[in-house]
Amino acid sequence: MRPIRLLAILSLLLLLVSSCSQRPRELAPVDQVMGQAMRSFEKGRYVDALDRFTRMGLDYAGSALMDSVRYMEAECQYRMDEFLLAADLYQELVTRYPTSPLVDEARLRTADCWFELSPHFALDQTYTIKAVDEYQSLLDDFPDSPHRALAEERIHACRHKLALKDLRAAELYLKMEEWPAALLYFNDVLETWYDQPDVMERALYQKSISQSRMKRVADARATLEEYLSTWPDGGHAAQARQDLEALK
Repeated sequence: MRPIRLLAILSLLLLLVSSCSQRPRELAPVDQVMGQAMRSFEKGRYVDALDRFTRMGLDYAGSALMDSVRYMEAECQYRMDEFLLAADLYQELVTRYPTSPLVDEARLRTADCWFELSPHFALDQTYTIKAVDEYQSLLDDFPDSPHRALAEERIHACRHKLALKDLRAAELYLKMEEWPAALLYFNDVLETWYDQPDVMERALYQKSISQSRMKRVADARATLEEYLSTWPDGGHAAQARQDLEALK
């Protein structure tokens, strides 16, 4: 027998013996492992907790606790301000465990992730819109959710940010003396953001300026009268009275 062939046979035998001698790794009870991971999380050791929850997902894939494990993985990412990663994990829970009692919480936290990622109103508002959609979807699907008040509060905050962005665009056209475009945008703001009184107040007064510059005197007067009727003590009330007097 050639030495190379003999060496190959011996190597194969050693591999077989080694494989037979290895015993499967014994896993601790799932409740015990979950408790250890939760203690790390509660102490603020989120990296360690995330590692433990991730390994649980591999070692105890068939456990009834898997929805809780996935939720806690997401919570670790959220606490570390990794909102995109957290949102993916919350959404995975909703998709893979649709009957879990944690779905309501996961839907809320997904919306919270988009809310946290929402930037200043002057910047791109993609995440703001996603937050509004997710909060509203939560309220539609869970009308009795204990998180209704928080969701409604944050929808309002997001809508205020979107309203300010649209108002800024209208004001820019006004500053550029693009009167028809400014009027169009102010009308759109007034129609769309009816639940944002501070934005409505500013838009309505500035709408009258656009109309006045376009020589639409009757329309400007009507707008100023509407403004004073709605906001007699508004931030532009004194100027609105002067403008109305000037248009007589």
